[in-house]
Amino acid sequence: MSEGAKALLAAIAAFTSWGLFPIYWKLFPIVSGQDLFMHRLCWSVVTLSLLVLATGRWSAMRALLLLPKRGWLLLSAALISSNWLLYVVAVTEGHILEASMGYFMNPLLNVAVGAIFLRERLRPVQAVAVALAATAVVWLVWQAGLAGFPWLAVSLSLTFALYGVIRKFVPVGAVEGLTFETWVVFPFFLVWWFWRGGDPLGDLAALGGSKAFLLALSGVVTCLPLVLFAYAARRLPLRTLGFTQYLSPSFKFLCGWWLFHEPLPPERLQAFGLIWLGLLVYTLEGAWSKRKKS
Repeated sequence: MSEGAKALLAAIAAFTSWGLFPIYWKLFPIVSGQDLFMHRLCWSVVTLSLLVLATGRWSAMRALLLLPKRGWLLLSAALISSNWLLYVVAVTEGHILEASMGYFMNPLLNVAVGAIFLRERLRPVQAVAVALAATAVVWLVWQAGLAGFPWLAVSLSLTFALYGVIRKFVPVGAVEGLTFETWVVFPFFLVWWFWRGGDPLGDLAALGGSKAFLLALSGVVTCLPLVLFAYAARRLPLRTLGFTQYLSPSFKFLCGWWLFHEPLPPERLQAFGLIWLGLLVYTLEGAWSKRKKS
């Protein structure tokens, strides 16, 4: 199998997993979103450290500390941890549909970010697709005022798009990069956790047996898709990566609307319609462009 095919399969697996994440996080209703985020971060540190130890990557981790672009990983660490926190809180507080909107916007935002930061050419029809997503945001504000601005959706989309850009041009392995990112932010969030009265052992005891074990698996659940994504991000064009991202918000939308019965007011559905139209325009234009080149 070629490197491109492997990268594509890795991207599909990562985004399908992310799309079904709401089901996983809803298994722990007695734990707050902030505490679930900290468990996620804590168990990710443990999981990644064991993986680095088991695969003998300590030398690669030491080399990473001398990497000229290591400063960019500090920014990527802040971006991915912010994304994790926003997402878990969104799921636990009943905002899965807005999270879905953010990730529907993400492929189009990737196109814009790629044009701005990586100088990838933005074709006219692609610009129309991006404009449709922007119109969706403006429409929500027009209908509901500033209170209707989809802060969560935009924040999730922007943090993940920028994270993808950084991981694309920083020459570091998927496992090493993610391990470094979690190590960097963990001490700061640990202080914050205990400052706000967090009780990790109490959470596990309250959940009991099987659910405590499932929560302890949050490191594996979190890290495996991210490692797959980091692998794919360095080997696929942002346009291809953006196409596979449709899987994640589609499953999220189904989870929020069909499985967990979140409300979907008309103006929010209309905004979704504009974003879906933008995605359709973007997809058809990409298919036409590829066919024209061949």
